Amino acid sequence: MLKVFMILTRNELRGQLRSKAGLFWSFVFPILLLTVMLLAFGRSNSLGSVKLAFDGNVSGTLAHACGPTIDKAFASGDPVQASRVAPEANGDDVVRVTWPSQRGEPVRITYDFNGPTAAKAASRIIEIALVRCIAESAGTPAGNVVRFENDARAKPPIDYGKFFATGILVMAFMSIGVISTATTIAALRERNTFKMYVCFPVSRLVFLASLIASRILLMLASAATLLLVATYGYKLHLPIWTGQAARAIPVILLGAAMLLSFGTLLASRARSLSEVELWCNVTYYPLLFFSDLTIPLSAAPDWLRAALRLLPTNQFVVALRGIFIDNASYAQMAWPLAAMLGWTLIFLTTATLAFRWYYD
Repeated sequence: MLKVFMILTRNELRGQLRSKAGLFWSFVFPILLLTVMLLAFGRSNSLGSVKLAFDGNVSGTLAHACGPTIDKAFASGDPVQASRVAPEANGDDVVRVTWPSQRGEPVRITYDFNGPTAAKAASRIIEIALVRCIAESAGTPAGNVVRFENDARAKPPIDYGKFFATGILVMAFMSIGVISTATTIAALRERNTFKMYVCFPVSRLVFLASLIASRILLMLASAATLLLVATYGYKLHLPIWTGQAARAIPVILLGAAMLLSFGTLLASRARSLSEVELWCNVTYYPLLFFSDLTIPLSAAPDWLRAALRLLPTNQFVVALRGIFIDNASYAQMAWPLAAMLGWTLIFLTTATLAFRWYYD
């Protein structure tokens, strides 16, 4: 039985590596999607970043008094991150502060009115910082009337880079585990390939186990590729060489087994490839949009978020982010891990019992 399992696993893995479409969705598409999401939302909990250039009378009294105030306004990175550049810098992300040469002239803030939202927001931050600075210089108490305090109760802000990387990893696993697995089984059944399996000593459990094992190997390769590109290509601070990554491996394996079991279940009794594609579309997209993978669901109503926590993919991404990103312990992630294990057993048991080699 072990020899049959190894042969089937090797053949399945070879077939996946020969599929150009499968390789694209497993390795290329996750990186492309990560690129798009980072370009659209940036890496951290902000509107983006701008380049801040000081020009004009930079040695004047006003520049010396209010320049540090402007820098301080951008120190937290909320809602915009800023870095100082030379006065001659150009670009649609450059916000230029031109200090007046004579007393009584206004400070000019120059930026592209049709440019990114970060530049528009940065101009308002500079305006507020200048008003505060001038009020404080004049001895007006209005400069200290307002103070912003973080009420997040020690909860760190969303790091969009890490949020997208982990969410897209689960999406890639969904593509391999659900869609690829289900369509492969349906295609084999539709071509009557399973009739040959019946003639050989291949049980349903051995066949399904080989299918899951080969795809788990592909999933691990896909995850490693995505995380390495995110870390070294996009400079995301992912803890891939730490104990957090080692502790996340069992979570990744459990999530992979869960999604593969679900994909197997979808195709266990399907009569045709078109039927499986319908079931994949009906289940894949709701899981994609309502599992907190690439769209934060923090603004959703409490009742909806409570209901969405039951989704298997939501449990997967919560456990993955908790252990891999937030360095939580297994005990702290006990509920999502137990839910993932329960879903896996339900999917795999039902798929094994319902699996049909072929229809007459």
